[in-house]
Amino acid sequence: MAQAGRITVGIENSNATVMLDNPAQYNALTKDMCLQLVGAFATLAADPAVRTIVLRGVGSSFCSGIAIDQMDRVLFDPDEQSALINHFDLVDRSIQACGKATIAVVEGNCYGGGWQLASACDIQLASDQVRLAITPAKIGLLFPRPGIERLVRTVGEHRAKYLLFSGARLPAGDITSWGLFTRVVPQADLETQLAQLLEELHANSQYSIERTKEAIALAVAGEGSDGWWDAVWEENAGNADLAEGRAAFLAHRAPKFSS
Repeated sequence: MAQAGRITVGIENSNATVMLDNPAQYNALTKDMCLQLVGAFATLAADPAVRTIVLRGVGSSFCSGIAIDQMDRVLFDPDEQSALINHFDLVDRSIQACGKATIAVVEGNCYGGGWQLASACDIQLASDQVRLAITPAKIGLLFPRPGIERLVRTVGEHRAKYLLFSGARLPAGDITSWGLFTRVVPQADLETQLAQLLEELHANSQYSIERTKEAIALAVAGEGSDGWWDAVWEENAGNADLAEGRAAFLAHRAPKFSS
């Protein structure tokens, strides 16, 4: 019997929407879904017609982590040399490596690895009705390294320990005040706020967004970046979007960026 769950992709007005489609398991990820996500983000990253990528779940939930009946296949999948492949980490890396602006739209259930998946995106736009708990301790699992590191950076050491040790569902007020998502908005306003955000991103320079994303990734990683900055700063001085942006500002008109 084939395992349920798939990824669908739609592109409209320079925005790609990647849908987690496994509603019977609140969009928990299977191995096939992980493989499809890696392929989808790699393809969209290379598509010049795509400026932004939205990740969301089918139905009323974002993602409830890894499908429990697929955990070994997703997290501990042996290759031909018996080395373990973590397909969920590969999904995380593919989202992080994508040069386009990525947005997670989070509503309903966001359990376990669902938060890590959302946090791999550049921006998380969440409903105030979201249900959040990070639950690996409830099944004897160590949360993946990228999720732990990002959680500590987001909420600090002690709150990360509370969330991971207890697996407790976090109250809505704490979700907001702890900064677990970029923005938390009323459920009724979610689609309007998403449309406004996409409009803002599409109006801005793709060159600026992509280079800023690279710069922030280097800053977070703490890697030496003097050479990168020297090269990009010289490129920055002569890039077409900067010339257009300055001309548009002086002419009191909206810019028409080339990228």
